[in-house]
Amino acid sequence: MSTRTFVLWITSIILAGAVGALLVLNLSPVISDSRLASEARPDVVRITEIRVADRNTQNRTPSQGTSSALDQDQIVEQEVPSLEAMGKTFQSISSELTPSVVSVEAMVEVDFFGSRRMQEEWFRERERDTESERNNETERDEQDGQEQNLDDESQQESPSEAPRRSYRHPKVSAMGSGVVLSQDGFILTNAHVIDGASQGDVRITLVDNREFDATIVGTDPSTDIAVLKIQADDLRPVIVGDSDGVTVGDWVLAIGNPFRLRSTVTAGIVSALSRQVEIIDDALSIESFIQTDAAINTGNSGGALVNLRGELVGINTAIASRSGSYQGYGFAVPSNLALKVATDIIEVGEAQRGLLGVTISSVNNAIAEELGLEEVAGILVVGVVEASDAYNHLQTEDVIIAVNDVNVRETNQLQERIAMHRPGETVQLTLLRDGKRIQRSVTLMGSDELR
Repeated sequence: MSTRTFVLWITSIILAGAVGALLVLNLSPVISDSRLASEARPDVVRITEIRVADRNTQNRTPSQGTSSALDQDQIVEQEVPSLEAMGKTFQSISSELTPSVVSVEAMVEVDFFGSRRMQEEWFRERERDTESERNNETERDEQDGQEQNLDDESQQESPSEAPRRSYRHPKVSAMGSGVVLSQDGFILTNAHVIDGASQGDVRITLVDNREFDATIVGTDPSTDIAVLKIQADDLRPVIVGDSDGVTVGDWVLAIGNPFRLRSTVTAGIVSALSRQVEIIDDALSIESFIQTDAAINTGNSGGALVNLRGELVGINTAIASRSGSYQGYGFAVPSNLALKVATDIIEVGEAQRGLLGVTISSVNNAIAEELGLEEVAGILVVGVVEASDAYNHLQTEDVIIAVNDVNVRETNQLQERIAMHRPGETVQLTLLRDGKRIQRSVTLMGSDELR
């Protein structure tokens, strides 16, 4: 091997080694990173390309050569103005309606203590107060120089002669909301907000921080509606809208005082209508709630549910929750029903509720098949009260499908429609009887006629 050949051979080996070392150095970090990522987070997907928008091209249109996932013209010319308009609508409603929603605080008696420890502590406190009063009386007697010359028998009270101690139920503060119905001080709220309160135990706070003692005008447990009255003549009343016009998907705002956070506004949509959730504990309860996903929490009860025209369409009443706080479902008494009940209470002191005088049940699939109905909907008449006018017009196995030309599919919808009328008023019922569609006019009776 010549000297020249040997030098070339050695040079080739050195160059090959250097190139290999460079490749190893360049690839090692990548392999290492990939290995560590796969070991630590096997679900990680490595991003090979990230596209960052050029701030200088944000106002360009696609025709100017920019690549965009969204049509900038559509966003700028249509979507953004629409969202801004909705935002301004929300602002306008909030500023207009907030003064019409008040804070309601009621001192209510409670029959149930949260724990045995609370009961024992409360009774011990009452015993200490009683003992202190006795000591004070003894000291006053001694100061006046009064001497008690009692023998041993007179000093010991027999159990039968000992005075019986009676304890009033303790009172706690219950917070809720209310809606101003009139300029002269009528307030609409939920009956459960003031349940257990006596006259003089309810206080109203306005948005401008003025406070008033409220008079309880009346309550209706069957609809969970109550009316209060304060001495004021400069209030801003709400405009009561037509809750029959509310449809699923409508935007609504809930205004109230959740967790004592006054004048809180939340937005959502109407997610369902005519909900019956069995929360009103009354033999003649009416539950046909508007369901909404606008956030409602403790303290919102009695507050306003309003549409985008700023009209009251419901009185926020309850939530469906496993935690006790908002989980996406709130319920409001429809404004038409709430206003009717409130008007009755203001005018006559109590709700005037008409009754059909029938026992009813919602039509299910089995009933529909048995009666040969084309649709699984309507209210089956199970029985009729002889003292009612319905006894002259209805019969068992009639299926009521409409009241005054308004369709009803469930029992609670029928109850809501009938409750909109007073005893003595007449309603037009649409029935299915023996496969035929007929109409009957029935005069409603009062609850006192059922006795």
